[in-house]
Amino acid sequence: SITLVGAGVGNPDHLTLGALRELQTADLVVADQLLPPTILALAGGRLVVANKTKGRAHEAQEEIYDACLAGLRAGQRVVRLKGGDPFVFGRGAEEVLRFRQHGYEARVLPGISSCIAGPGLAGIPLTLRGVADSFVVTTAHGKNDTDPRWPEFQPYRTFVFLMGVSQLPRLHNILTQTRYGFPSRLPMAIVERASHPKQRVLRTTLDQVADLAARQHVTSPAVLILGEVTTCLQSAPN
Repeated sequence: SITLVGAGVGNPDHLTLGALRELQTADLVVADQLLPPTILALAGGRLVVANKTKGRAHEAQEEIYDACLAGLRAGQRVVRLKGGDPFVFGRGAEEVLRFRQHGYEARVLPGISSCIAGPGLAGIPLTLRGVADSFVVTTAHGKNDTDPRWPEFQPYRTFVFLMGVSQLPRLHNILTQTRYGFPSRLPMAIVERASHPKQRVLRTTLDQVADLAARQHVTSPAVLILGEVTTCLQSAPN
């Protein structure tokens, strides 16, 4: 059997009980490279970590499939361990389809995505009556490093961007175009390394974010949150 398990944002405290049980009872765990050692150490069986470095993502993904399929053909209980939630920008659906082509139906165990955990751990509510009655989660990178379909601004909505650090220098110029309509002074926050001991929360506005990110040397992983909710609980501890 094979289960796609969401590992959450990287802190073992945020693993679900189901994820922990799957990790401890698996014969084979095939994990994403960015997962921290504290999560990987929970694997009860053999551990294979994907070598997904820049420029070889496709090759690494094929190695992941090969490792999982080898375990399945050997009758092993396989866990495919993925950061965040497998179905939130995690290629989980692609992996389900690939395993199905080989006659294996993958079970999916959701994890806590950084799009939810990042704002929450920074004291930023995604919704608040009278401030934001909906939120949008989008990637800042399209397929093959193209631009995504950028969202249009709505005043009572929160916008969460994942994988957006490299886009910070141009984010203001993109989103303030007439077709997207984001206000230049819209409050926003960057949550860097959510749930980790070195978590950092930076608050700014859309027109100032590029300068702030450069001065503060913002690095991935980070979640970008745009909207009035980023300031409504600003006195809360980060």
